Amino acid sequence: MSANHRTFRVAACVLGCAMLSPANAAVPKLPGDGWTAWQVPAVDDAPAWCCHDGWKDHAATPATCRLDGRQHGYGTRDDDRTTDAVKVYVRSTGGKIDRVQVLSATCPVETSTPVQPLADVSTDDSARWLIARIGEHGTDAVTGQPLREGALAALALHRGDVAGDAMVNFARADASSDTRKWSVFWLSMLRGQEGADVTSAVMFNDKDSEVREHAAFALSRSKSPRVAQDLIRLGNSDEVGDVRARAWFWLAQTGAAEAEQAIGAALRKDMDDGVREQGVFALSQLPDERATKALITIAEDRALSPEQRKRAIFWLSQSKSDAAQSYLEKVLALR
Repeated sequence: MSANHRTFRVAACVLGCAMLSPANAAVPKLPGDGWTAWQVPAVDDAPAWCCHDGWKDHAATPATCRLDGRQHGYGTRDDDRTTDAVKVYVRSTGGKIDRVQVLSATCPVETSTPVQPLADVSTDDSARWLIARIGEHGTDAVTGQPLREGALAALALHRGDVAGDAMVNFARADASSDTRKWSVFWLSMLRGQEGADVTSAVMFNDKDSEVREHAAFALSRSKSPRVAQDLIRLGNSDEVGDVRARAWFWLAQTGAAEAEQAIGAALRKDMDDGVREQGVFALSQLPDERATKALITIAEDRALSPEQRKRAIFWLSQSKSDAAQSYLEKVLALR
């Protein structure tokens, strides 16, 4: 049953019943069973999240989102498609929330029961409702993931300071490392330069090395002009080798012009064998011929250890580049 082909309006008392105390004023009150949805303005340049089913000619095939089951694919059909409004879909079963999903307001959906639309839910009240869900310990009945993950994604797409300030607080200070990880990811992806700045701060200051590592990944996916600068700083300064190694990997993934020089310098000065090994692998992740050139430079640098040079040869052997294959043939001819 398509939610786009049904229109339901909940009586005014549904929202009125939510006004039992100032703390809950106008916060959406849900039925005990079934789907509810409401629409709010989205942040600037919000991606038009919807569903897709396979790929054709390098483009995703649009599909209706079946909210009661797993999707074949979920996200945007192209990186440039945006929306100025999103819908928050919530399912309750036996009085317990077991699904939270946010989609572009124009995304077609299907549900096993009719979706009851809530009217006149403000953006800030919607954000406050989601904030409360993030502090709970529910599980999504379809994905098996914590409900707070869906709630955080929805919150990050909400326009306004209530949502934005809450995301920053979750990223910086939440007791759960998983919540901090998801918060920096969505901040970096959805809330522009401000979100990237917060992600960068967490990347350098969080007490948990796994959170710092995750923040490096999140920052690498942002549009911040300081991505390369910050990742190089992290690769040179973090006290944990795994974090430094991932910083080099994500730097290479960005294709930043500074990557070869920064990673090459790390190979010569970092005292951690694991970091140096991962640094060579990071060079293999550079775009096309840049990767080949960087790996050949490492392979021919006799100031580096034999292990590093062998590792460079190994990654050259995995390349389909004509230049890489020509170099390997040259090396074999000299033996």
